[in-house]
Amino acid sequence: MKHTVAILTALALSTGAAAAAGPNTVNERPGDVAHVVSANNTTQVRADSVLTTKELHRAGLSADAKLTVTSYPSEEYTIAEQER
Repeated sequence: MKHTVAILTALALSTGAAAAAGPNTVNERPGDVAHVVSANNTTQVRADSVLTTKELHRAGLSADAKLTVTSYPSEEYTIAEQER
């Protein structure tokens, strides 16, 4: 009797572990999806208009230095462009 109970217990544990893993599954998180974004609109602005004094100091830039920044369209911009 003890032998039968031990065999059934082992069988139940092994099938439970197999069912939890599922068929052909890898128990890892999938990687992030890469999104490609292109810079369509760029403009030059003064460094002090986009950076704080602390950031300017860390970057070794003067306040009147020119930086090239990219403008990514917002949802409102996209809707306005589609209505034209």
